[in-house]
Amino acid sequence: MECPAKEREKAAVLMDYFARKLDPNSSLAMERHLEHCPACQEWMRRQQTVWAALDGWDAPAVSPDFDRHLYQRIAREERPAFWSGLFRPAFSLALASLVLLAALLIRPLPPQPAAPPQQAHVESLDIDRLEKALDDVEMLRQLNLAPSAESQSM
Repeated sequence: MECPAKEREKAAVLMDYFARKLDPNSSLAMERHLEHCPACQEWMRRQQTVWAALDGWDAPAVSPDFDRHLYQRIAREERPAFWSGLFRPAFSLALASLVLLAALLIRPLPPQPAAPPQQAHVESLDIDRLEKALDDVEMLRQLNLAPSAESQSM
């Protein structure tokens, strides 16, 4: 059997042995281990000292008016204070508003970017299209001039 006093995971076995919760076979194995292991023997002596001290300790007697004092104390602690109960929501709202207002006043507004200067909008024309349009205008002008010249000669 491995020593339970040296391994934390197995220390519960010692507690169970001391509380007499182990099955008979495990209890017998623990007794054999205790005969040869000084660490476990020391642990058992310390446990016996603690349990003996707890057995010898007497709790103080409860006074007859304990319940009355307890209920009075609970009533005092449950009663809200004037400031905490009545003005707490209003105070919180006012404080939040002041913080927001201070943040707005302290931090200047970012400068507005200046409008870009107006630039003349120049379309890039395709040279070939421009030349074709001018040719079309010239052709229309010639058509308009040709009938008027014929009508005069007649």
